[in-house]
Amino acid sequence: MAHDVFISHSGKDKTVADAVCATLERGGTRCWIAPRDIVPGTQWGEAIIDAISNCKVMVLVFSSNANESQQIVREVERAVNKGIPVIPFRVEDVDPNKSLEYYISAPHWLDALTPPLEKHIEQLNSTIKILLSKQEPTSEPAEPVRTSTQTDVRTDNIETIREPYKDKEGRKQGINPKLVGGSIAVLILILLGFLVFSGDDGDSTNGGYNTPIATDNNTVINTPIDGKQWGALALTPAGGWGFSTNQPTKQAAEQEAMVKCSSQNPDCELKIAFDNCMVYARAADRTTAWGTHANLDTAREAAVSKCHEFTTQTCGSHVEICADGSVKRINVWGAIATADEGKHGESWNYPTRVEAESAAMEECRKEGPNCILRTSFTNCAAVARGDDGALGWANYNYMDDAVNAAYKECKDRSSGECRLLIKVCADGKEDN
Repeated sequence: MAHDVFISHSGKDKTVADAVCATLERGGTRCWIAPRDIVPGTQWGEAIIDAISNCKVMVLVFSSNANESQQIVREVERAVNKGIPVIPFRVEDVDPNKSLEYYISAPHWLDALTPPLEKHIEQLNSTIKILLSKQEPTSEPAEPVRTSTQTDVRTDNIETIREPYKDKEGRKQGINPKLVGGSIAVLILILLGFLVFSGDDGDSTNGGYNTPIATDNNTVINTPIDGKQWGALALTPAGGWGFSTNQPTKQAAEQEAMVKCSSQNPDCELKIAFDNCMVYARAADRTTAWGTHANLDTAREAAVSKCHEFTTQTCGSHVEICADGSVKRINVWGAIATADEGKHGESWNYPTRVEAESAAMEECRKEGPNCILRTSFTNCAAVARGDDGALGWANYNYMDDAVNAAYKECKDRSSGECRLLIKVCADGKEDN
């Protein structure tokens, strides 16, 4: 049977694998899954190798069961060696063993840790369709194909984001909490510059990175429009930004966004103005894209999809705002890694999961050997350590819950007394 997707799974996860298969096939994607598609009389190993060789994408239903399966390792190894994209669909909060980590440490993870499972499978279905559509023959050079990612958000009354920096102890953070003052002369030049460049105001998407958007004939719109409220977004190459909402004109929105961005970041550029809702998506390599629409979900889908056209990294929703100020959301990530003898590294305020995890691992390696990433999160996380070195970790919306869960897990694993090793929230606070 001709197929597009090979579904790799442990036999103990057959229920989830069958649900994934059913959803993909209902959407028109051809799947190969064992044991259903093994022809009677065919050797199991031969059938698996042939199926992997003829697929375009492998979906790995990743769990503790898959983590312990040597068959899974062999299947993933064959796919990677043949250049076939592997999408780990994680249904349990477990870290891959060293054999699997070697092959699937790339940022293609899709998490399905929170119910309902069906929602995550639909996201996987959308990701697969993007991948397959980009692999189809075309008369023009094919764009890079990227997977989708989570769009978890936390709500904060934020106005600007600063560039990543190192604090006085040398730890990497995604946002500098100190204001970076700019000179008046530079600010004036920037404000003069934005009079030439202003954003698109339609229900459309604008992709790419670090590209100014000009209005028709390079003119400035300064006429109030009855019943409309405007918002705007300004960005820096390093990832800093500023936004505006509730403005009566497009020009006023653009000016406020530039002023807020420039007050704490150098090199701000106006990206877009809008009179509906806007979502700004970002990847770990700093590729950005944005979409606008009256419906926030539609804007989010457009932004993430557009971002995938420009990068090999996973894209995710980072900023979500509506012109009337009804929505102001930011998705920030933190991560914790641990090393020998209770050493650790942590990160926070990063716009993508991959950046947060990389920063935490980098900081951990400065402290001690054998660093292992323990958790990445958009809420709050804690790690507890027992006298015998056993660890427990957890992440929850509230720090007290994360700490209590980390202690409980540590006590379940340790024969000694457990102590709190580290606690931090994704926004950099130690208590939420």
